[in-house]
Amino acid sequence: MVLNPYGQQAEQTWMEIPEHFPVVDLDEFIVMPNHIHGIVLIDCERARHASPLQQAPSLGTVVGAFKSAASRRINLHRATPGEPVWQRNYHEHVIRNEKSLSEIREYIANNSLKWELDKYYV
Repeated sequence: MVLNPYGQQAEQTWMEIPEHFPVVDLDEFIVMPNHIHGIVLIDCERARHASPLQQAPSLGTVVGAFKSAASRRINLHRATPGEPVWQRNYHEHVIRNEKSLSEIREYIANNSLKWELDKYYV
């Protein structure tokens, strides 16, 4: 899927998450025309070994930082400072085993193939 400039800003911001949260690794990810899917891995052990006082960030902290930074970039690009870009919340699912991880990776990888079936497809 070819991304428009806003999707490119979202993708670039997503790829920079580990620069801001060193204990976060990124897995499968896709920007869709009206939403994103991504797997975030937070390594709590790595956080504890880095510093006894350091805690791993919550998923909410990571997602909030991403949405804030991506919104700033998108709004700068379209000259609409402060305009909302994302819905207020997000959906999360804790991945508990390799089978689930594999299924979710496959879902994300194939999501763009189903875009024409989405109710918001134009």
